[in-house]
This record gives sequence, C-alpha cells and structure tokens, in this order.
Amino acid sequence: MLQKPNQMTVADELKAAVGKILESKSRKKLVVAGPGAGKTWLFRELLKIASGKQDTRLVVTFIKNLRVDLERSFGNDARVFTLHAYCQHLLYGNAALRNCLTRNFKCYPKLLSLIKTDWEYLKGSNAPKFVALMRNLACSEVESAFYVDRSRYYNAVDFDDGVFRLHQQLAADAGAIPLYDLILIDEFQDFNKMEAAVIDLLASKSAIVVAGDDDQALYSQLRGASWDHIRARHQDVDYEVFELPFCMRCPEVIVGAVNDILAEAKSQHKLQGRIEKPFQYYEPIKGNDSRRFPKIELIKTTVQRDNANYFGRYIEQSINAIPGSDRTEAKEKLEPLALVIGSSPYRKQVENYLVDVGLVTRAEKS
Repeated sequence: MLQKPNQMTVADELKAAVGKILESKSRKKLVVAGPGAGKTWLFRELLKIASGKQDTRLVVTFIKNLRVDLERSFGNDARVFTLHAYCQHLLYGNAALRNCLTRNFKCYPKLLSLIKTDWEYLKGSNAPKFVALMRNLACSEVESAFYVDRSRYYNAVDFDDGVFRLHQQLAADAGAIPLYDLILIDEFQDFNKMEAAVIDLLASKSAIVVAGDDDQALYSQLRGASWDHIRARHQDVDYEVFELPFCMRCPEVIVGAVNDILAEAKSQHKLQGRIEKPFQYYEPIKGNDSRRFPKIELIKTTVQRDNANYFGRYIEQSINAIPGSDRTEAKEKLEPLALVIGSSPYRKQVENYLVDVGLVTRAEKS
C-alpha cells in the first residue's frame, strides 16, 4: 500500500512521542505508558542527555526483579534502587535521618510483630495495625512515637517503617532532602500513599520523570498501593503529561483483544476515573509475530487436576514447539522463554507437571 506524502509511519509517531519528552524543559513529567511501551528505552535516552554522573542520577522502582533489569540496562549511568532499599540507603548514610538509630542498625523483617507484642504488653490493649496506618500516613502521634521509640530500642527497621521513618524526617526538615540531577520513577501505580509522599518530597528539589499506568495497578489488595496516586498527578498542573502509545511486546491480536475489553467495559459505564491512553500495535517490531500468531487459542478441557493434568500437557506441548530461533533470542535478551500465568489451584498443578517432565526446575520456576 502506497503511503500518502504527509502520512506518518508508526515509527515516526513513536519517535515524535519520545522526542517531546526528551525536549521538554518541565521539571516534573508524567509518562503514561502501558505494558511493553518502551519505558526502559525512554529512561536510557533521558539518562544520555541528563547532567551529572551516576551518583546524581536516581532510578527508583518497587519490585526487586525490575531493579535488577533496570540496573543491567543502565550500567554506570545511574544508581538504581527499589524504594525500600533507597530509604535504607539514605538512613545508613545520614545520621540526622536515622533519628537515634546507630549506623549499624539492622533490617529485621520481623520487627513489626515484635513491636506489636511490645504494645500489647506495655499498653495492655490490642496493638494498632501499624503497617496499614503507616502506608496511609494515618499513624497518630502516640502510635508513631511508640513505634519509632521501640525501633530505636532494637536498633532495627522493617521495610515499611524504614520508608515511614524517612518520610517523617524529610517532611520535618526540607534541608535534608537530597538533590539529584534527574530522578526516574518506574511503575508508580505500585506505590502506596506513604511511598508516593516520599517521591513528592524528592520532586520538590529535583527534576523528576514519573512513569506508570493505572491499568497495571496490581498491589492494592496486598500493600495499599493505589492507582489514585498516578491519576492525581495526571490532573496536577505541576506535571507535564506525555504518552508512549505503542505496545512493542505483544502481537496485534493481543493488543486488539485488550482494546476490545476496554471498549466493552466502558460501554457498561465502568472504569470511571481511568486515564484515557492509546494502546496501539507496533508493526516494525511485532509484525512477524503477528503474522505467525494471528489468533488467540481457546483450549477447553473436560477436567483439570493433578492426576489429569491437561493444562500441564498442553503447555508442555506448546513450550516444546517453540522454534530454536525464538529460544536463542530469549536467551540473548535474558528473557523468559514462556510465561505461564494462572490462579490457584491450577498454577501449582501446572508448575508441578512442568517440573516432573523436566522442563523447569524448582529453582527456575519463579
């Protein structure tokens, strides 16, 4: 098909979308980007043009595995942390922020249970739900003082209270907020209110690019994360908003199915408050895959259980059918060869089957 003289290709559209972000002089940027939209590539381009050196460029994400991937991608261009590790890094490095912890304090994951027991013994009442209160910045002065005092007594922090302690100190002393040439925040939709507040404090001093997607908020039921934080910044006039419109991870049929689901949900007046965003198929990268796999297969089984593991058998056959070229590409890119997603009890049944037939080991399954 002949291209019209002024018609942009999808490659041109992507280049223009990234160019707007790179050229922007805004100190606060929000990049709304769906899965496979190229955030890591964007971050790499932003680091190329940023001032400073590794120690003055900060990249923060939530999940440890993402941190490893980002650290591998950026090399010596930036310091990469999970938010919890970053907060502990600041506490270890700054005596004023430690608030009477020694420089040799420990990260003790069972500290919460210990302090709850202390409350019940010393106060003679049921302990507050400290973690939930911290994550929502809802601790009373009494609750906060008790927790910090006991933490000081044990010379230890847990994961959440390390963030809480840092937030308290930075909020009380703006002069203690560290300064960076550039801060990059990945997967912001996974942050809870307390963590988002720490990011806001950092943004008060440094240029920041926050990236995320409210459609991918996965942790609201587990750790108090909320899509409300990214949606609030989408409405915040202090943030300039950008979009990465293309999915470079999925073939056309998957992108089309996602958009069909969204359209149906909106037709039923659901998804109120959702950030409207483009989610488009990217032919230059996924064209061959789209032609090889033009349909989503729907497989029906009469039964599924450990001793009649049809799910496992089908997945085994599908993995064995993956061509050698795809296996080589996955290995070179350090990507998984196959991704199996499922709910209980089926995920465990499939996992056991794949281990039994030797396709994966227990160490590899995660």
